[in-house]
Amino acid sequence: MKKFLITLAAVLCCAMTTTVFTACGSDDDENNTPNTTEIKGIAARYLFSVDEQMAQLCDYTMTYYGINGELTTEQATWTTKDGTATWMKGVSSTQFPATFGLKVSVKVKEDAQLEGVRISNIYPVSNLLYIEGITTKAEKAWGKTVDFTGSASTHASTSGDKLAAYTEAWERRGGVLNKTYTFDKDGNQISTGKIE
Repeated sequence: MKKFLITLAAVLCCAMTTTVFTACGSDDDENNTPNTTEIKGIAARYLFSVDEQMAQLCDYTMTYYGINGELTTEQATWTTKDGTATWMKGVSSTQFPATFGLKVSVKVKEDAQLEGVRISNIYPVSNLLYIEGITTKAEKAWGKTVDFTGSASTHASTSGDKLAAYTEAWERRGGVLNKTYTFDKDGNQISTGKIE
């Protein structure tokens, strides 16, 4: 019995010593500087796609928030693939909150041949905004995709002689697309609006 009690006391002593040393080690780890991710900026990419036929018949003017929210306007230049014309632009912001937005104006080209033409889809195919939080170590901290048009997708065909009426109606409304989004450094959406 005495031998059993001595063995039990030794085991308990070892267990207590291990617990004390483990607790001390944990205290040392907690006193170190915490490993937090610091966001340096938000990288963004606009993507706007139309049917290739629309890109051939119309001029598209893109107004967008560029580097650190600078408002920029340019004529769309397209990359075409499988019948779709796509305009893309990469921008970024190191200022928070950060606002990204796109306004698209469209006008039928003066030399467009519209007689007898059937246009398969007059509306945009896709309007997306990709954003990523970038850390001070130039690593991606988070990412998300925003659809400028929400979940609704529109598709409509028309004859060439009606195309000018559609584009004029869009311009009276302020463009075929006009939307802005403002985000904090963690990618939380703060507000939406329009480019004036």
